[in-house]
Amino acid sequence: MRFVHPQYLFFLFAVLVPLIVHLIKLRRYRREYFSNVRLLKQIQQEQKKSARLREYLVLACRMLTIAGLVTAFAQPYVPRDGDSEAGSSCRRMISIYLDNSFSMQAPSASMPKSERAKAYVRSILESLSPDAPVQLVTNDFLGQQQQFCQAGDLLEKLSGIEVSPFSVSFEEVRARQQALFEAESVPESARVCYYVSDFQKSFLPVPMQRRRDSLASWVFVPVEGSDYANVSLDSVAVESPVLQAGREIGLHVFMTNRSDKEQFQMPLRLFVDDRQVGAYPVDFRPGERVETRIPFRLESAGIHAACLEIADYPVEFDNTLYFSLDLIGKLPVLHLFSEQPSSAVAKVFQHDSSFLYQAVDISRLDYSRIESARLVVAEGLRAMPSALESALAAFVRKGGSLFLVPEAPLGMQDASGEAYRPASDVLLQDLLGEGFQAFREIEAPLRWLNREHPVFALALEDEGKNASSSSSVSAESLPYVKAAYGIPAGTGAYASLLGFRLPQAGGRQSEAGRDFLRAYAVGDGWLYVLASPLDPACSDFTSHYTFVVSLLNMAFCQGMQHPLYNTLGTRQVLPLPSYLFREEKALYHVYSLDGTFDFMPEIRRRGPESALLLHGGLRQAGNYGLASVPAGSDRAPQEYACIWPLSFNYDRAESARDCWSVQELQDWIGLYGDDRICLLRPEKAGIGESMARMERGKELWKVFLIFALVFALAEAVALRKPALR
Repeated sequence: MRFVHPQYLFFLFAVLVPLIVHLIKLRRYRREYFSNVRLLKQIQQEQKKSARLREYLVLACRMLTIAGLVTAFAQPYVPRDGDSEAGSSCRRMISIYLDNSFSMQAPSASMPKSERAKAYVRSILESLSPDAPVQLVTNDFLGQQQQFCQAGDLLEKLSGIEVSPFSVSFEEVRARQQALFEAESVPESARVCYYVSDFQKSFLPVPMQRRRDSLASWVFVPVEGSDYANVSLDSVAVESPVLQAGREIGLHVFMTNRSDKEQFQMPLRLFVDDRQVGAYPVDFRPGERVETRIPFRLESAGIHAACLEIADYPVEFDNTLYFSLDLIGKLPVLHLFSEQPSSAVAKVFQHDSSFLYQAVDISRLDYSRIESARLVVAEGLRAMPSALESALAAFVRKGGSLFLVPEAPLGMQDASGEAYRPASDVLLQDLLGEGFQAFREIEAPLRWLNREHPVFALALEDEGKNASSSSSVSAESLPYVKAAYGIPAGTGAYASLLGFRLPQAGGRQSEAGRDFLRAYAVGDGWLYVLASPLDPACSDFTSHYTFVVSLLNMAFCQGMQHPLYNTLGTRQVLPLPSYLFREEKALYHVYSLDGTFDFMPEIRRRGPESALLLHGGLRQAGNYGLASVPAGSDRAPQEYACIWPLSFNYDRAESARDCWSVQELQDWIGLYGDDRICLLRPEKAGIGESMARMERGKELWKVFLIFALVFALAEAVALRKPALR
């Protein structure tokens, strides 16, 4: 047991006052004269021993009453479990987490929750010594926050903390606090962590496991808010993976009414390139999630910055949703051939206004055309020059789509007696590490089509609703194959598109079950390999609908597509195709399209894959672009040429109003916590007083005060009770 004011114990000398009074016997007897002995019958005679016993009892009660009062004023307490003498003598190291996420913008009585949270943190800092070591952590996770500062210095910085666009979890905050404590070798019994937050359920995953392995103290300071209505723009999606100028774009917008109030005719506005395209009224029922389709057209190809807006108050960060649209004009398709091209390929692309089709003999090919193509069809090449092989391999790895069709063999064997090897084996060896297998007569229909792959999923969506993607189909509905090469196994990831039987789980395809059409993921692009030439003598694939569908979608589904938007995060890492960073001496900038922001991110190149790291340098939602600028250039951001569109939005997890109530937190502490987890409610008691109580542990002054009252009552009873006979 310890005392808050041990100096008050000096007043225990006051217990000697009743003893001194008892010894002096200040009471004197008065002599009474009476004439009649009848009065002696009215006097209660006391025995000497009983009178002395009552005097001793009264004396003890008086002394214990004074001792109880003095001890109660000294405020005794019992330290918390785990606070040893050595641990209690250590200086307390404080870590305070201040939730400055967007959810703290919600109203709370007369001020936003963010301002109320700052007031709570200010009260905590003022209750400490000005030179007390304190760590202040916010959602920004800045490097300067990973150190202890004096409480007085943090008071000056507190007013400069702004709302952060980043969302963190309780475990991430606790891990950051733990890292500093361990770096400074702070004993567990001297660690005190304060959490000032509205305690969204996404932040604190209650219930958690019971604490057993830590002596650190946790203090939860909930910031309660008032009821409010909020409608959030959650996400947006487009119907087609490829957007073309002049064609209708189907935009699907998802919104949520996060309140128990109805919203009528709320205007949803669409802006493209700072020009309003349209306004669409939306009705919401309480708690309803609404999907709205917005059709519109854009006539010009290129990158378009767009955003959606709604008018909603008081939470405004989720009222705008930014996204980027990359529209293309005509899709360039390059058809490479030797001797004579197949007319089936020309029929698919030549008369379609969406494509720019070119058929070129490889002997007259300008290799620069390969880089600008959307899809390259290499059909029946009798020769594969090394320059062509290198150009096609680079095209695929940089994100292009290549459809490789082998040539019909001139003979089953060459002059040496070995099996005929197609010229495209050189390219397959480079990309896959393995070439075609032997050419054989098959005389069998195809029996399996992969309806889940994008090549067939979009076109066969309605048909596939009534059939499993892994189920076989009738022979009449798929092409008939007479002869084909063996598809190379390859070493990377691939997807079977057409086959002679269902793929077997585990293990390679047997000869009878080999694929007819397979898609390989190579670098950032796709390599499509057909097992048979486009000769009608080998198959009727060119006269079947699957041929048209597969070629069209090969052109549409090209390599890595840029996302409509990204979500801002503390450690933002964006995967990008490596072909964007071909210029070794260029500097890459992330800039806002209005020219008000310019930032140089970190670029990590890992072979065909690259990543763009922002390190929290971008904090404002909006439309941005990635630009390649020559080193030493003095261009302004308005003069940059965008090579990859980037749009960023705030995390919609902060839009949710589902916070843990004070009662739920109390129930959780009682069920899963211990005496080192406390709930501090500033609206019920002052923060300074509550902190002092928590620091002291279990207080006993009330117990000693009750003891003093009990002894005082016992003294009164003893004085009023007659002496025993």
